[in-house]
Amino acid sequence: MDQVTMSTLAETLGALSAALAEQHASRYSDASAITYFEFGILLAHMDAEIPDWLTMTPRWARAAVATGRSAAIHKLRESRQFARVTS
Repeated sequence: MDQVTMSTLAETLGALSAALAEQHASRYSDASAITYFEFGILLAHMDAEIPDWLTMTPRWARAAVATGRSAAIHKLRESRQFARVTS
């Protein structure tokens, strides 16, 4: 990833983290679940840990973040292994 992409990802992650930390959506909605899932994906791409404030969110939100992060980590590892094999 180039510096511009990393910087953009970091800004996006920071903004989304701040928004979600303040919101703490308690009612499930598909839109909220997708947002938390995408937050997990961003965490994986930034090699960031799950933030402490997430423990105050509903179980479904924590699950969405964990699932998004796990899926992204799996894909990142898979693509790195593929790159090693093909180079």
